[in-house]
Parts: sequence; structure tokens; C-alpha cells
Amino acid sequence: MTEPETQAESPKKPLRPSVFYILVLIVAMGDQLTKGLIIKKMYLGESIPVIGDAFRLTLAHNTGGAWGLLPSGNRLFVGIAILAVCCIVFAYHRMRQMDTLMAGAFALALGGALGNLIDRLRFGYVVDFLHAKIINWPIFNVADSGISIGICLLFLHFVRSLREEAAQERQKQTTSHETQG
Repeated sequence: MTEPETQAESPKKPLRPSVFYILVLIVAMGDQLTKGLIIKKMYLGESIPVIGDAFRLTLAHNTGGAWGLLPSGNRLFVGIAILAVCCIVFAYHRMRQMDTLMAGAFALALGGALGNLIDRLRFGYVVDFLHAKIINWPIFNVADSGISIGICLLFLHFVRSLREEAAQERQKQTTSHETQG
């Protein structure tokens, strides 16, 4: 086998699995550590200003989903979280090619899903405490941030991929027209 053939056949993983899972653990453990500190220092419903009234620490329990969806849906969200964790792990290991942006997005989302899943299994609810009142945002946590940033990075990756594919298609058409003329 020649060197180019070997490179074409081997999967492109910019983040080795060990680095990928370290990032996952950093997000999940960071989430659990911050929640543990908040639980020890605050009582349910307590709100402490951090940046005036714009950003506060407010301890809340969420048995539902984002924005209060299905407020009694903890079991459903446990199932969804388990499915999400399995799908992300499967996708990470099965994708033949993956850039750093996509691998990082998967790691952030997986770490966040695990952080919230741990809460749901331990407490029957998710511990939320970050309260961005300036934009009237629901109270959230580190895990939610990992999931949200991961989703935004995946969206960015797909937009970039579509642009690259369109540019390659235009290049093919230009080359095709030049060879015909």
C-alpha cells in the first residue's frame, strides 16, 4: 500500500479518544462540582446578584426540560438523555472523518448530557443556578451550557461544510466549462 492510500483509508480523528473523553469528563465534573457548591451554599429559590440584577445565582430544581417543557417529565428526560449519550458516543466512534470543531462539539454535548443525567438519576430533577435575567433566560447550569455550545458548534460545522461543498461544486463547474471551451 502506498502512503496516500493508507491516509485515505484511515479515519481522521483530530481528538484522540482519550482527549475526547477527558473533555467530556471536564464538562460533566465541572457541572457536578459547581452544582455541589451551589447546593451547599444556597437554599432552594435563593437568588444572589453577581452582576447587579442582570446576572444572578438562583438555585432551582427542574424536573422537566428546557423552558419548563413537560414539568413532570423527569423519566422521559432520563430516557432522552440516555439515548442522546448513546447516539453521541456511537457517532463519535463511527464517523470516518471528523474535524476538531465537530469532535469538540460532541464532547461538550456529551459532557452536558451526562451532567444533567446524573442529576436526574440522583435527585429526580436537574439542579439549575445560572440566571441571566438581562435577557430573561431560563435558569440553567454548566451542563446546559455544554449542550448549547456543542449544538452551536455542530451547526457552525454543518454551515461550513455546506459552503465548502458549494465551493467545490462551483469549482467543478468552472473546470468543466474551461475544458469544454
